[in-house]
Amino acid sequence: MSRSIWLLLLLVPLLVGCGAGLKEEGRLPISNPLGRSEGETMELLVGTVPSSRNGGAVTKQAFARYTGSFSDTSTNVTISNVHRFIICQRIQSAQVEVPEGASLPDTITLNNFHLSATFSDNQARVTFDVSVAGTATLTHTTGNNYAVTVQGEGVDPCLSATVQTGDLNTLAQIVTQGGSNMVDVTLTASVTSDPGLPDGTRIRLTTGLGTGTLEL
Repeated sequence: MSRSIWLLLLLVPLLVGCGAGLKEEGRLPISNPLGRSEGETMELLVGTVPSSRNGGAVTKQAFARYTGSFSDTSTNVTISNVHRFIICQRIQSAQVEVPEGASLPDTITLNNFHLSATFSDNQARVTFDVSVAGTATLTHTTGNNYAVTVQGEGVDPCLSATVQTGDLNTLAQIVTQGGSNMVDVTLTASVTSDPGLPDGTRIRLTTGLGTGTLEL
């Protein structure tokens, strides 16, 4: 028997073993699924929709829109049945830019997040709309800089979203096959502060590690 055939016989069990291990664990990790690497920014614009007041605090709405990219996840497993997709986006810090003459609040609270994300490559495209759990509290430090504390579900301090409906199998195809992956993101949030932030205020969130998990 030739040497090449012997090598093939040795490699096949290893490849099969890798696939079986992933199936048993039932989780496929994805890096930066929202298209923002550690140290990049996403900018929320405080809009002109109706606001509400509770004592001196004012709540308004803000939104961010951007397009990002992320890499495929390597796997030897053919994925055909995804149960859910979990996103965890960490936030490191923030800067707040208010219109001229406006004051910066000592604290700003961001909550009631909602995410619309369209994932695509050169073979497929799929969109998910989902609520995002977590509250981000911005505390003024120096200049227009803010420290950020995130309170979310569990012990991991991140903004988290869980997708359980929609075409999750197409998402699995996008992140394991085809060309470069793109994601179009629209993120909305409620913004509360005292004094209230003027319309046109820009909140730049510096992102930390972003992770995604396909549960099989």
